[in-house]
Amino acid sequence: MLEQGRPDERARPSRRPLVAALVGLIALGIVASAVITGWRWWSQQAPRSYGLEISAVEVIGRASLTVEDGDSGWVGGLGTPGGAVAPAVWARLTVEGDPRASALVSPAPASPEVIVSAVVPTAIPAGQTVNADVVLAPSDCLTAGASPRELLVTSEGTVVPIAESVRDEVAQLMVRLCSAGGQAPVLEPTSALIDVFFRDRTLVITADVQSRAERVVLTPLDGTALRGLGAQDLDPPGDRSVRLRWLISPGEMSPNTSLTGRVQAYSIIDGTAFPWILVVPISRDVAVRTSTASLMPPRNDGVDLAEVAPRPSN
Repeated sequence: MLEQGRPDERARPSRRPLVAALVGLIALGIVASAVITGWRWWSQQAPRSYGLEISAVEVIGRASLTVEDGDSGWVGGLGTPGGAVAPAVWARLTVEGDPRASALVSPAPASPEVIVSAVVPTAIPAGQTVNADVVLAPSDCLTAGASPRELLVTSEGTVVPIAESVRDEVAQLMVRLCSAGGQAPVLEPTSALIDVFFRDRTLVITADVQSRAERVVLTPLDGTALRGLGAQDLDPPGDRSVRLRWLISPGEMSPNTSLTGRVQAYSIIDGTAFPWILVVPISRDVAVRTSTASLMPPRNDGVDLAEVAPRPSN
């Protein structure tokens, strides 16, 4: 019987298992590489929001924002220090668009942490990233360092979510803007009384003011059952005494209402107005009395007309 083929073919070991093992190792490497790449991509994408979000903030320059600006959020009218410039910067907010819908965003109303101002609203197309340039300024240097809750709102009034890193950066930015303002003015109440005139009742608090600023402007703010009246412009402030007044609203009073005055204070240093919100509570050891004589001479124009009107004859 004749055998075909070379005589040593049967004795030579087959290479097929080795090739199969090599192919398996290559396939395993490809799978492992794909898994690692996918994990890295997912770890980068997981913190991101798939909706509308402010994802980054960058300071692009100093801003010139006067306290009288109507949209700046500060108290307007008599209590604004004329010509003073607020500590503020231009900032660029990176806004990630919602893939499902476009949005029109604008600055949020003034909050206790930050004031946001801009020229025009910014359109955010669906799924796109847009830069929105705004002016950022502290609303109260006492709360500088607190994370802002709102920076932008949509045209429907919905607050645009803010990445945690952006909240931290804006908070630290407010701290830096307020750093040159030094310490807040100190108000120490020395007396309080209720001034009664006709049906109006006015809370009057006399307080000592201590400040090292060049100028201080104090404006009583509205509060629970209180409406702020007038302003005090102390130039220079030094150590002086001021009289702060609030009109009491009886309709908002309740048995548990505490008459606590809030004051918008500006300390002006080198032409910059640093804002502070000061609380002036009525201490329990300060006398509260009803009196008009200590404020002004007696007057007869507060007589109830019903008491002096002619009575109808029978």
